[in-house]
Amino acid sequence: MQRRLPLLLATLILVPAVFAQEGERRPRRERREAAVELKHFTFREQTLKSDAVGRELKYGIYLPSGYDDEANKDTKYPLVVWLHGMWEDHLRFHERGGAPVLDQCVGDGKLPPCIFVTANGNRTSMYVNRKDERWEDLITVDLLQHLEKEYRVSKDRQQRAITGVSMGGMAALRIAFSKPELFGAVGAHSSAVFEEDPEKLPERIKGMAQRLGLDEVFGNPIQKEPWQKANPLCLANSVDSKQLSSLRIYFDAGSNDRYGFAGGNQLLHEALDKRKVQHTWRLIDGGGHSWGAGFQDQTLPYSFAVIGEMFAAAAKGGAKGAGADAKAKPAESSGSATGGGK
Repeated sequence: MQRRLPLLLATLILVPAVFAQEGERRPRRERREAAVELKHFTFREQTLKSDAVGRELKYGIYLPSGYDDEANKDTKYPLVVWLHGMWEDHLRFHERGGAPVLDQCVGDGKLPPCIFVTANGNRTSMYVNRKDERWEDLITVDLLQHLEKEYRVSKDRQQRAITGVSMGGMAALRIAFSKPELFGAVGAHSSAVFEEDPEKLPERIKGMAQRLGLDEVFGNPIQKEPWQKANPLCLANSVDSKQLSSLRIYFDAGSNDRYGFAGGNQLLHEALDKRKVQHTWRLIDGGGHSWGAGFQDQTLPYSFAVIGEMFAAAAKGGAKGAGADAKAKPAESSGSATGGGK
C-alpha cells in the first residue's frame, strides 16, 4: 500500500483544475432551474449570518412532511448535516440527485423523518479554520446554534449526524473524530484522505496549499502539527479509541475513483481496524468519484441506513454509539470491505 501512495497523491494535483473546469461547464444560473419532486420533505433555501466567516451564507434545508402541522408543534427532529465537495455549494446535493435518494430512504424506512441541512462551506475552504475565516466553526458553532434557534432540532448527539462527499467527506470525518460530542454518526463518501507525514507529500501537492490559501492553516512549508490535526487518518491513529468507538462510522470509495481516493480510505479502514474501532467501510467495485459516477445511488442508501439505525435506537432510548448493535442495513458492518454496492 505504501508503494501506491505516491501515485494516489500524484492524482490529487488535478483536483482543483478539473473541478474548476466542471464548474465552468455548468454556470450557476443554469443549474438552479431543475425541479425535484419530493414526497417526504419540503425543501427551502435559507440564509445564515455567520460570525465565524463574517458574512451571510445560503444553506439548504429539508423539513419532514408534517413539520408545520399543529400536532407536531412540540416534536424535536433528528438532524443530518451535509458538507459539499470542492467547487460545489449548498445546492449541489439537491441538483445532482441526492434529494430523490434522501426522499426514497425515508419512504423505505431507512431514515426516520428528520431535518436534513446542506451547508455552504465555500468552494475551496476544506472546512478548516483560517486566520480570518473559520470555516469549521461555521459548521460546528454558527450553523448548529442557528438551527437550534430557528428549527425544532434535537440536541441529543445520538440524534445528530454529519455527512459529506469528497472535500466535505474529509471534513465530516475530521469533525466527527475531533468533536464526537456534537454528532453521534458520520457518513463520508469519496473522501480525500492524505499521507500522515506532510514531508512525504510531493512538492506539487504541497504547492496546492498555497494556491488554495491553506498555507494560513498548515504553514508553508506544511507543518506537521496543524496537518495532523486536520487529517482524518492522523486523527484515527491519535484520538482516544473510546471517543472514536462512541461514533457510528461509515465511509466508502470507488475502486475507479479518478483521484485515487480508495487507497487513502483503505488506510483509514486499516487504522480503525487496528484499534478495534467498529465502522463500516465499503470499497465499491468499479465505482467512480462523486456525482458524475452516480455515487448517490451506490452509496447514500448505505450511509443513511447506518444513521437511521442510530436515530431509531435513540428514539427507543437504547442508543449505544457504535457498539455491537451498529450494523448497517443493507451495508455490512465492523470494518468490512465490500464490492458492488448497487
